[in-house]
Amino acid sequence: MARRIRRLSLVLAAAALLAGFTSPSADADRPPARTTGDRTAGASPGTTAEAGNPLVDGWYADPDVAIYGDRYWIFPTTSRSYSQQTFMDAFSSTDMVTWTKHSKVLDIADVPWAKYALWAPAPVFRDGKYYLYFAANDIQSDSEHGGIGVAVADRPEGPYKDAIGGPLVSRFHNGAQPIDQDVFIDDDGQAYMYYGGWGHANVVKLNPDMTSLGTFADGSTYKEITPENYVEGSFMFKRGGTYYMMWSEGGWTGPDYSVSYAMSDSPTGPFKKIDKVLAQDPAVARGSGHNSVVNVPGTDIWYIVYHRRPLSETDGNHRALAYDRIHFNEDGTIRPVTMKVKDNFDDGNSVGWRTYGDADWVPERGAYSATSSSGGLSLQDTNFSDLVYEADVTLRHGRSESGLAFRVTRPGTGAEGFHGYYADLTAKGLVLGKATGDGRTPLATARLAGAAGKTHRVKVEAIGPSLKVYVDDMAKPKISTTDTAFASGSNGLHTTGLSPKTGAAAPGKPLARFDNVSVRSNVFGFEAAGAPNRFIRHAWSRGRVDPDVTPYADMQWKVVPGLADPSAVSLESVNFPGTFLRQRDGEVWIDTRTDDAGFRADATWRRVPGLSDRSLASFESYGTPGTYLRHRDALLYAERVSAADRPDATFRAW
Repeated sequence: MARRIRRLSLVLAAAALLAGFTSPSADADRPPARTTGDRTAGASPGTTAEAGNPLVDGWYADPDVAIYGDRYWIFPTTSRSYSQQTFMDAFSSTDMVTWTKHSKVLDIADVPWAKYALWAPAPVFRDGKYYLYFAANDIQSDSEHGGIGVAVADRPEGPYKDAIGGPLVSRFHNGAQPIDQDVFIDDDGQAYMYYGGWGHANVVKLNPDMTSLGTFADGSTYKEITPENYVEGSFMFKRGGTYYMMWSEGGWTGPDYSVSYAMSDSPTGPFKKIDKVLAQDPAVARGSGHNSVVNVPGTDIWYIVYHRRPLSETDGNHRALAYDRIHFNEDGTIRPVTMKVKDNFDDGNSVGWRTYGDADWVPERGAYSATSSSGGLSLQDTNFSDLVYEADVTLRHGRSESGLAFRVTRPGTGAEGFHGYYADLTAKGLVLGKATGDGRTPLATARLAGAAGKTHRVKVEAIGPSLKVYVDDMAKPKISTTDTAFASGSNGLHTTGLSPKTGAAAPGKPLARFDNVSVRSNVFGFEAAGAPNRFIRHAWSRGRVDPDVTPYADMQWKVVPGLADPSAVSLESVNFPGTFLRQRDGEVWIDTRTDDAGFRADATWRRVPGLSDRSLASFESYGTPGTYLRHRDALLYAERVSAADRPDATFRAW
């Protein structure tokens, strides 16, 4: 089984836990179950770390993943200065949500030749032993002592001890610095180690003892496989008989650090770069790179596990662990990964949130609560301009005012102040306003029955000066207005302190409760509900639904206020700014915007609940009511839709 020791046994929430997913011949490479019976670790699949990225508290980098018995294990680099990189921690979980820290699973005290710079652990299990490959000492020439070592333990949490009394790879070969190793076991049982820094990558064979190197058919030990733009951080996995090599590009301390990949029909290449798959997002995080990959056994669900640097951090070593979903095209190529921002607080912590003001913010029972009678703000380290921001909001006190804050700058200005926008639920309904320090200026209000004591789904769409707020009904905004005071900033949660006339809240009683937070840009891809892996795109100006879209930007659309009616939407091409998806005599094309009223109407769509699945979306033509965006024979049209054709007019947003 390809990469059998790294695949996480994620399972569908309603499905039975998976067991026995290795072949009988692979038993020697399968770690023993750690609970009664043959149960493997389980978790509900999602689009990202649904309980929030970063995964754990603290600065860590270069994560690699294994599954041992009923627990997932992440082994990262301790992201500190050289002199402090003298040990490695690990984290384990039964569900990939709540993580337990295991301190110092490897320490230089147990590796006599290692002095500092313990990097990039690579875990593997074979023949009853747990192995951990690592780099040490960051050698700069063959005259220095260090390189890639291997430690061994009887348990996944260690302690790991040096296995051979010195480095496994101690010299530069083919120009590759001996760092950033990754171990991959192929279907035939052959183990390979991929490694290399300084812009060169090598692959070597590992002998069955896992502590010595074998040779290739030509008698060589070190085979260079350096792909285009390779810097460091090689990683190998296999899917459907195809070998995928990943690596990091750019400078590790810079914003351009990123991940690219290649595909081959052989574990030793050749590996020709196909595309960049993970890069910084100026709204979410920088320096995203040095990854591993995880497959859900028995499914085609995959995740990329990596490190990234929060936007406000400037120290190169301030890196945090994260994971997001990988999607493959029909031809096996990988779509670029989107770093998502979500938090359902099921992990019982608020890692990644920063609080301001006097309110007490407490993660409890799978939600995030603001307690005490004082107001405050809790922010994520983001910087969105155009955004779609959603959360569940529950007013727990009849006189509290709480909700979403967005485009926030200068937090902590005043007792509970900030500069930015807020969309608050109140006892009287909904208010959208802007804050300048402790000052508040309402921009618009709307009535809302039962605002207090009931959980409401609140969504904000902020596109340029257009500000829309939805509550529960996601098809029609409760508020739609414009304002130009704030262009970008952080997103977060906000509660206003109770006034003296209202009286204090009971000690520890929440003023408000928040859950299922999600924020993203206004750029979407739209997959046809009736034709999976077919996306709305344009080719030679004609609207289509196709698989394997290249360039990827041809299937990305900015959802902007409708050109003819700002309460509706228009779809602007990401690849060709200023061009819009519009209908012409029933056919759908992409055309350059004009000021003609007819064009504006033809390029405006009313977004409604999906005709075949109300959790998805359909688009009704603004200019020709009663007709819907639909696909037929791979082309897009605006037509009336029969009951049988409703799936062809329903789309899933990505």
